[in-house]
Amino acid sequence: MTPFWFVVAALVAYGLAYFLYGRWYDRTVWKPDPKKTTPAHMYMDGVEFFPASRYVLWGYQFKSVAALGPILGPFIALQYGWLPALLWIIFGNFFIGWVQDYGAIMVSVRNQGRSFGPIAYEFTGSSGRNTLLGFILFYLLMISATFIFFIARFWNTLPGTFAGTVGVIITGVIVGQLMYKARLNVGWTTLIAVVLVALSVLLGLYLPMPVNAFGAWSVAFWAAVASIFLYVASILPLPTLIQPMNFVSFFPTFLAVILIIIGALLSPVFHIPLQQPAWKGFWSPASGPMWPMMFLAIACGAISGWHSLVGSSTTAKQLDLETDAHPVGAGAMLGEGLLALASLASYMVLTPDQTKVNVTAWVAGAEKLTMGFLGGQAAVPILQTYFGVALVLFAITVQALVTRFWRLVSAEIFGQGSFAVLGQKHVATFVGLLIAWLFAVSGSWNNLWLYFGGSNQLLAGLALMLITIHLARVKERTGVTFWPAMFMMVTTILGLIYQTYIFLKAVITQKTLVQPPLNQIHWAATTLDAIFTVVGVVLVVLGIRMAWMTLSSYQKAKAMPAAGVSQPASTGE
Repeated sequence: MTPFWFVVAALVAYGLAYFLYGRWYDRTVWKPDPKKTTPAHMYMDGVEFFPASRYVLWGYQFKSVAALGPILGPFIALQYGWLPALLWIIFGNFFIGWVQDYGAIMVSVRNQGRSFGPIAYEFTGSSGRNTLLGFILFYLLMISATFIFFIARFWNTLPGTFAGTVGVIITGVIVGQLMYKARLNVGWTTLIAVVLVALSVLLGLYLPMPVNAFGAWSVAFWAAVASIFLYVASILPLPTLIQPMNFVSFFPTFLAVILIIIGALLSPVFHIPLQQPAWKGFWSPASGPMWPMMFLAIACGAISGWHSLVGSSTTAKQLDLETDAHPVGAGAMLGEGLLALASLASYMVLTPDQTKVNVTAWVAGAEKLTMGFLGGQAAVPILQTYFGVALVLFAITVQALVTRFWRLVSAEIFGQGSFAVLGQKHVATFVGLLIAWLFAVSGSWNNLWLYFGGSNQLLAGLALMLITIHLARVKERTGVTFWPAMFMMVTTILGLIYQTYIFLKAVITQKTLVQPPLNQIHWAATTLDAIFTVVGVVLVVLGIRMAWMTLSSYQKAKAMPAAGVSQPASTGE
């Protein structure tokens, strides 16, 4: 067997989700009106609110949401076999993922472009809003810890990726100047960006960094380097670095997905068989029971709460027409499903020994699937560098946005009162990155990933509930979002409880989950295990509280007579 038929089945399912199920849902529930004025036109300020082409906005949405979740999630899910992972990637996306992404954009558009903070305030009151913001703050911390760890791990173990990443960052700065200062034509700017990105990959090929260059503390060193970059990116204006860097990063990352998909479709031609077992069992020693833990592990390829933050906070404010929400929201989510599918295909063709604890196996699998039609053995060095750089870009571009979101949420929570200093731009960014760095250095990547996945998927359930409340208020059908929300909230809360128990058990038994070199420092390892236990308790408590509030608000909304959506006190957040 080869990955061919599984990729074809997923492509057909995604086509049906978009063209049949999606259009039916679009037509019967949201009923978008191309003549209705969107917030992008209503409040146009050229900074936060401005209309963008659906094609440009699709690229922005895809690159803002496609990160490590659909890449490393399937890798962790291999602990149960590739078949459960494949089924969740297909059916989770079909019934839940794109529905949330599309709904998050539309509920914001129908509420004057407000993001989920003000929407939660209107639907659940100030307690609900504060609970949601507190949950999001801890959730962003989990993303930062895991992503910073993996960026550092990739730089440390994939020799050409650091120089290649630096080249792409510099390219982003140059492209930003060309677009916003020199006002160069977008066609010429794109051409220059593509050429400079190609040169960046060559730079990585010829300037490799030695593996473990700084000994046992190599990952800690690279995590610090990543944190410095993320600090600068978060502080600078979006058009200076993050926006143009995401723009130029789209080309190598999306091309990588397409190349892997092509390789999977050509796998029968080049005789590339499946090497992983389809089923390993319901229980994994590393992660626990398949349900709920696998649904936490695949943290973005099927559904992701991060998407709802991006969709409601930025994308909805750039939507030109209401009818653009379906191709942008649903289309970008199904596009990320292709990334999860490509990642799973990459792991499928490697032996269990090649994937065991090897978080860079994605590169080896991508190389194996593509080398047959991209030059054979002679192309291996450039393919390794290219896919390695793409892997880092998937992580670092989204993490730059995550760091910025952390700063904004911190300002929202701590902006006034005794702890106002924690809301200050530089202090909030530094504190967030320092905590994330400490967590990343612990090396407990599998366990922290499940915390991230749990909080991410729980946020998706909460987002689906906010969407459901809106639909109940305007008397549209709610079943398509309500039942997925119930499944996600129950699954993720149970998963977070289980993972919290694992950290608590480590504290009690003194068998630390912290990895070298910090596990050699007993008090530090024990302290981190205890801190991770507290983090889990906080996530569970805030998650349950928010779930209860949204359920209560949903029941009230169902009992209310049909009414229009109230006007906001302000137009942005």
